[in-house]
Amino acid sequence: MKNKLIKIVIGLSLSTLILILLLPGKVEKEKNVVNYWFVAGVKDDIPPCVELFNQSQDSIHVECTPIPWNEHEKKVLTAILSENPPDVVNLVTPVPKWAARKALINLDDIIYKDKLDTNQFFSSLWGEMKYRNNIYALPAYTGAYSLFYNKKIFEEAGLDPEKPPRTWDEVKEYSRKILKRENKKIVRMGFVPQYGTIETPLIIAFELGAKFISDDGTKVKLNDPLIEKAFQWEHDFFDVYSVEEVTAFMGGFGYGNQHGFISEKVAMLVNDNSFIDQIKKYKPDLDYGVALIPTMDDLPSVSSAGSWWLAIPRGAKNKNAAWEFMKFVVSRETQLKESMSRDETLFPVNRFAANDPAFLSMNKYMKIFTEQMEQTRTKSIIPLAHDIFWREFSFAREQSLRNITTAKQALKQAEKTIQSFLDRAIDYDNYVNSKMKTEGFFD
Repeated sequence: MKNKLIKIVIGLSLSTLILILLLPGKVEKEKNVVNYWFVAGVKDDIPPCVELFNQSQDSIHVECTPIPWNEHEKKVLTAILSENPPDVVNLVTPVPKWAARKALINLDDIIYKDKLDTNQFFSSLWGEMKYRNNIYALPAYTGAYSLFYNKKIFEEAGLDPEKPPRTWDEVKEYSRKILKRENKKIVRMGFVPQYGTIETPLIIAFELGAKFISDDGTKVKLNDPLIEKAFQWEHDFFDVYSVEEVTAFMGGFGYGNQHGFISEKVAMLVNDNSFIDQIKKYKPDLDYGVALIPTMDDLPSVSSAGSWWLAIPRGAKNKNAAWEFMKFVVSRETQLKESMSRDETLFPVNRFAANDPAFLSMNKYMKIFTEQMEQTRTKSIIPLAHDIFWREFSFAREQSLRNITTAKQALKQAEKTIQSFLDRAIDYDNYVNSKMKTEGFFD
C-alpha cells in the first residue's frame, strides 16, 4: 500500500511538472545578465537606457550598479585585477589612460564584424575612443557648448539684442560698454574669461589651429605662438580692470539664482546646453539668447567637448551581451529617448539623434548647439598626462594674467613639466605592452 502511494505521488509530480512546462508564460526563461557599473552623481536612479533596454527584449537583463565618483577608478581596477569585473562600465576619464593599463577590451574586430556605423558619432568624440589607433570604447553622452548672452543688458548698454558678438574682439568691445561700477567696485561685467565651464584661451587656441601635442602623441607643444596669442588675448582683456577686482567681483557669485549670469551680473557666458534647464528653474523670465561661440580672426567657430563612454573591462565574462547593450545605448532611437527623458538634458553623441526634429524642437536653441558640435575639439588633449596638463595649463594662465611672467615663459615651463610626466607615462605604457597581450573581443 505504501509503495503504491509513493508511485501515485511521483506520477502526479511528473505530470504536474510536464503540465507546467507545457503551459505558456508559467516559467520565465532564464535571462542573460549583464552587470553594468556607472559613475553616479547626486542621484543613484536606474539610467533610462537600462530600463529601455530591459523593456526592448527578453533575452538579456542589465543589472546596474552606481559607483561614487571619488572611488570609481579604484573600484573598477580592483575588480579587473580580481578577475571579477563588470561586463560594461560607463566612465568619463580619458580612454587611453585605461587602455594603456590593459584594462579595456579592444573593440576593433566586433565593430568591423557588426559593421557599426561610426559616422553616427560626432568626430571629436569618436577620436577620444582611440588608443594606439585601436578603439576601446563607444561614446555615450556629452554636453554641447555655445555662447549665452543677456538681451536686456545688451539693450541697456546700447547694443543690438539680436546681434551677439561674432568675434573675440567684439566680446572685448561689448564688455567695455556693458561694464558698470558703483563706488569704484564692479557690479556688472560683459564677459569674464575665467568664468564658465570652458577655458577661453583654449577655445581661441583651437580656433587658431594649435595642436598642443605632436601627431604621434609623444611631444608636448605648448610653447606655441598660437597658444601664446590666445593667452595674450586674455591678458589684454584686463586692460580696463585688474585681475584682483574681477576676482573680488566673482566672489559674490554662487549657485542657482546667485549664478553670475542668472543673477544678471555677467552678460555673456560660454556654457553647455544643460544650462538652459538651470535658467528655467531659477529665473524663467530671463531675457537671453544663445549663439555660436565667437571666433578669432574670422576663423570658424570652435568649441570643446568630452564624453562619457561605455567599454568592456578586461576579463569580462559576458562580452556578447555587453556589446548588444552598448550598441543599443548609442543608437539613434535610444539616444533620442534618453536625452528627452532626463531632468537635465544630456546632449546626444549620436549625430542623427541630435539632428532629429523631435530633439531640435525641445528648445529653440538646440539647433545652434548641434551646429556647434560639428566643430568641436576634445578636452582630452594629452590623455596620458591629462591631470598634469590641466594643472600646468591653468597655472600658466594665472602666471601670465598676473604678470608674474610672460605668456611665452609660462607656456615653456608648463611644456617642460608636462613632457617630463608624459615621458614617464609612455615608458610605463611601453613596458606594459611588452609584458601583456592586448585582449580583443574574440579572445
